[in-house]
Amino acid sequence: SLSGMTCAGCAQSAVSIAQGSKGIYDISVKYASQSFAATIEEETFNLDELQKKLAQAGYTLDTEKESLNNRLSRERLELKKQFFELLIVPLFAIPLLYLGMGHTNEHSFPWAQAILALILSGFFGRKIHGKAFRLLKLGAVNMDTLISLGSITAFFYSMYNGIAGEQDVYFESAGLLIAFILIGKYLEERGKLQNVKALESLLDLQPKLAIKIIEETALSTPVCELEVDDCVLVKPGERIPVDGIVMEGFSNIDESSFTGEPNPVAKEKDSQVWTGTLNGDGALTIKVVSTGKLSALGGIIEAVLKTQEQETKAEQLTDRISKIFVPSILVLSLLTGMFWFYFGEPLWFVFAINVLVIACPCALGLATPLAVVAATGKAAKSGVLVKNATALEKAKEIRHILWDKTGTLTTGKPAVLELKGDITTYKNVLISLNKYGSHPLNKGMQQYLGFQGGLLKVRKLRAIAGKGIQGNIDGETYYLGSPKWYQEITGKSIQSDKTTSVLFSSKNLLITVLFDDSLAAGATEIIEHAKGLGIKNVIISGDKEAVVKKLSKRLDIDEFFSEMLPLEKEEQVKYYKKYGSVLMAGDGINDTVALSSADVGLSFASASEAAQQNADIVIMHEGVLGLKLYFKLAHLFRTTLRGNLVWAFGYNALAIPIAAGLLHPTFGIKLTPMIASIAMSVSSIGVVLNSLKLHLKPLK
Repeated sequence: SLSGMTCAGCAQSAVSIAQGSKGIYDISVKYASQSFAATIEEETFNLDELQKKLAQAGYTLDTEKESLNNRLSRERLELKKQFFELLIVPLFAIPLLYLGMGHTNEHSFPWAQAILALILSGFFGRKIHGKAFRLLKLGAVNMDTLISLGSITAFFYSMYNGIAGEQDVYFESAGLLIAFILIGKYLEERGKLQNVKALESLLDLQPKLAIKIIEETALSTPVCELEVDDCVLVKPGERIPVDGIVMEGFSNIDESSFTGEPNPVAKEKDSQVWTGTLNGDGALTIKVVSTGKLSALGGIIEAVLKTQEQETKAEQLTDRISKIFVPSILVLSLLTGMFWFYFGEPLWFVFAINVLVIACPCALGLATPLAVVAATGKAAKSGVLVKNATALEKAKEIRHILWDKTGTLTTGKPAVLELKGDITTYKNVLISLNKYGSHPLNKGMQQYLGFQGGLLKVRKLRAIAGKGIQGNIDGETYYLGSPKWYQEITGKSIQSDKTTSVLFSSKNLLITVLFDDSLAAGATEIIEHAKGLGIKNVIISGDKEAVVKKLSKRLDIDEFFSEMLPLEKEEQVKYYKKYGSVLMAGDGINDTVALSSADVGLSFASASEAAQQNADIVIMHEGVLGLKLYFKLAHLFRTTLRGNLVWAFGYNALAIPIAAGLLHPTFGIKLTPMIASIAMSVSSIGVVLNSLKLHLKPLK
């Protein structure tokens, strides 16, 4: 964590300072999340030296990532201090404004203005000046440099003219510039805090205390102090404090915050429960499996925070501009003053100060991070976990969606319709081998067959991705898997229009298992929705051709590929990427390679852990219909980002020429440094407010 940053330009300054240290590269600093990330060479990198350099510029580098709770508490405390200081500012700013408005008459009391300006700039602006000078000593600049230079220059220029008996003084600009900047910074910080409210709602689901049971004694204990295998008591109406297993009791638990399902779920002994879900009318004793960041809810929060620190293409562009923005403005201010002075313009100094004050690198620096924070926060609250921020940018470029079949377009809970073959002889072989399978077909067989008789001992067990499992029982090798694998081993084929799994030896077919798998809820609707967006749907499945063909016809999908191995799915992703961006939707271990190869990988909360780890987007509930939320969210993100960038670039493109006096000769339009400072504050606030608007827009 890197604290002490007061504007987006500080992030660039911190990067510049860090780049001067040995053994550190790939540096990334985020103002919005106060994070610092880099790659280091342990042999040459000196942490103490880097921390000292950053401390000289007013930044504090902590090697431990600050928790969201601690960060929000610290920022709220800082915001409260700013607020109380701002309450005092008007006592000096209002009189200075009143006197400054009449600075051309003899009753403007210029020395009273000087004292008021000195208090506002010297005391209330002390942090701005301090940061600017510390950075200057290190050869770095940021927005504070522009503000400090503008205020100090205006003050001393006015002092010089005052001593010389001139009426042309700008004490009000020197003081009110700081006053308006402080107001703008307060509103900006408050807006940033508002933007993480969606994440706060997830944090609020995590109880801070739990009732720990020690030898039949109940003790109130902080959740962070609980260890794996501890037992906790959850009373009726309380939130579950940990991920765990029910050891005793029965209750109906509201899991809508986690799964999105509105109906309570019955929990009894050996049932799994999740952090943040709401206990119903029964008391439960729960054995701790995981807490905090390691819990499912904690993992969601951490994933969202990690995403908010990722750079999008738009942010990379604004970062490159921000690096040269402040030095360019310093040069432009100098050239503006020289230009008007050369042509004898009395306001040459005002125009030069205006350029310093009105330029706003913060609006540029905040444009993308705040849009990402707003979008990912709203997504998490709506059941869409965005793990890669670039997936929000790429949504509009998607031309093909490649769908896995089982568990994605279908329920993934196939039911056994019929067993054929020598069932009497080989049924126990089937049950014994099937026990070690994790595919939905294996689970369907487990549910159908149950436990019948003693299990046979399986040796030399092997699981082969996309094919099945094999093992040695009583000296004979048996295989349980796809018809395609059966054909590879025996050279024989099986004809069936249903999903099929086969038990066979190296020479003979022993048992054929036929399945039926129903459509997933919303599958037809989401396919039609994708077509409406101009996206082409393709099924890539490991199932047999007749089954996949039947499903594609039912869903009106023109292209499909069947009996595909994991690497073959990846090849299809690469093929379709030639014709535009590809979204891969899948839930199984066999989909992981394709998910990571696609431009956007999308999986589900019910998917395998491997699939979720390789996905950019995880739909927490609503199944395939959650894809609608993703496209809508991406649209809102792009709209918000576009608005932020138009505002940031448009403001600077319009405001800087006006501040430099471009309209003064023809139309007589000119700004004072005071008005320029108000405009600069409004520019950052505009970006914050536009980002906050995203929270008000419905996803459904």
